[in-house]
Amino acid sequence: MDSVFLAFLRNSEQEVMELASKSDILSLTPIGAAPASKYRIEFALPYLSREAGGAFLMQGPVNVGVGFPTDYLHGATPDLQYRVACLLTPRFLHPNVYRGTVCLGAGFAPGTSISELLWEIFGIVSYSNIGLDERNALDPEACRLLREHPELLAELPRKPFLRRRRSIKLEVKAV
Repeated sequence: MDSVFLAFLRNSEQEVMELASKSDILSLTPIGAAPASKYRIEFALPYLSREAGGAFLMQGPVNVGVGFPTDYLHGATPDLQYRVACLLTPRFLHPNVYRGTVCLGAGFAPGTSISELLWEIFGIVSYSNIGLDERNALDPEACRLLREHPELLAELPRKPFLRRRRSIKLEVKAV
C-alpha cells in the first residue's frame, strides 16, 4: 500500500474517532485491519421512505458505508464520488440518493477529508442539504415527491451533528 495513502488512512481514523466522540448521533465501526479504509456509520436520525403502496414513513436510524478506494487521493475518474459513500438504509428518500448511491455534490474532490465527507453526508441524511430541482438531482422522483409534500420535511425532527457546548456563567458576589 502506498505510504501516502496509508498516512491518509491513519489520519482519517484518528480524525473520525475524535469527531464521533463529540457527537450524540454518530456511531461508527471501522471495517478491516487498522488503519481502516472502510467504515459502517450510523446516524441516529429519522429519515423519510416511501413504501411500495405509496405511503410515506418516518423511521431511523440511517446507515451509511464509507470506503476509500486506493485511487482516492489522486482519482481523476468522474465516478469517484459515487464509489466513496453508499446508503445502506433501504428506501431512503432524498434527491441526492438513488438506490443506495450517494451524490456528494459539486464540492467533492479526491482527497476530501473524512470529516468533510461526514459533514456532507450529515447534510444529506438530516435533510439540511436538499435541492428540489430535478435537473440537478440523482433521484428526480424524490425531488418531485418532496416538493409536492413539503409537510414531510417540516415534520422531521432536527438534531445537531455535534454536541453543543454548554457555557457556564459564574457570578462572583462580594461579601
